[in-house]
Amino acid sequence: MLGSWLRAAGTRTLLGHLVRRSHPLPMAPKRKAAAALSEAAGVNEDSKAAVPQRGKAKATAAAAATNRKAAPAKRVAKAKPPPGPAWDASMRPQPLAAGTPACRILSWNVAGLRALLKKSKETDEGTRDELILTPVALAQKEQADVLCLQSDVECNRAWLLCWLCAVHALQEIKLQEDHCADVLKDLGVPEGWHVSWNCSRDKKGYSGTAIISRQAPLSVSCGIGAAEHDGEGRVLTAEFPTFWLVNCYVPNSGAGLKRLEYRVNNWDKDFSAYLKRLEGSKPVVLTGDLNVAPAEIDIHSPKTNLKSAGFTPEERASFADNLIGQGFVDCFRTQYPEAVGYTYWGYRFNARANNKGWRLDHFLVSQELHPSVHECYHLPAVLGSDHCPLGLVVKL
Repeated sequence: MLGSWLRAAGTRTLLGHLVRRSHPLPMAPKRKAAAALSEAAGVNEDSKAAVPQRGKAKATAAAAATNRKAAPAKRVAKAKPPPGPAWDASMRPQPLAAGTPACRILSWNVAGLRALLKKSKETDEGTRDELILTPVALAQKEQADVLCLQSDVECNRAWLLCWLCAVHALQEIKLQEDHCADVLKDLGVPEGWHVSWNCSRDKKGYSGTAIISRQAPLSVSCGIGAAEHDGEGRVLTAEFPTFWLVNCYVPNSGAGLKRLEYRVNNWDKDFSAYLKRLEGSKPVVLTGDLNVAPAEIDIHSPKTNLKSAGFTPEERASFADNLIGQGFVDCFRTQYPEAVGYTYWGYRFNARANNKGWRLDHFLVSQELHPSVHECYHLPAVLGSDHCPLGLVVKL
């Protein structure tokens, strides 16, 4: 019986479908009128279906364009003003005329004198490709009247050498007193020259200064007369007939700026007062690693080093107040106000080859002496240390 019913239902459904196909239901009046208008306008059902598709595509494209316009613009880095020209030897003035009385001073932070002498020996033996000169060889090559050497790695003793009329000032040479005799022998200091040094007493293998001069100084003094500062052997002063020569290795503010307060509030002020006392009797020539890049032009990346020892606002302000503000003249920057000239490059990231350095080593002179300065210059091609030598020529 169920089967009979299904068969009957299926027949009725099929019949109804056939009837609808052959006799469609009448169209509602409103729809019929709309269809007639469309037909009169030449629009069929297929074209009406295509219109919304095209409209939809246009709407999608318009939305995409709007989104693109609304997207935030990429940040464009501000163009940095071009730095000044890189200093090189072509900028140096013509040498003084032959016979002009002058004193030629070289200053160099050697970052360990024994290490430098070892490198120089390797050059002589052919086991090192770089040409490394000893301080004496450099002084002879440059016809120096003064050579000052410093050493700025504060884990070993440093001492400073100065030769007058071949005077070379050295810093950070990392020596103790029992090293000095052997080192002087290796240096090849000519017979008859006079040697003085000021070694660190507070910390062995820390800082220190020394002076070697062809002519005997009128006087030599160690330190600045303040027990708080003099235990590290950082200052040695030699008196010559027309000026005081002060060779100095200024304390570094250190990792984490742990010595910054001592540096700017104690050392800098007391050292400035010491220089002014000397200046009361004759002009002063100050040289050495002063551990400060005074201005943005003196460092390759000023914005990222504002909290780095040697470029903090406090150290730069102290340099300006306690040295420049007291009448001392920055010889290199005065002669080359726009030149980019560095004296120190870290060993990492190929900094020296890319000239990413700092100007930490300086010659400053009393205002009275500055008219006699013929030139101040750097020797960046001289290797052997992370600092390069710098020179000063003073007419006598």
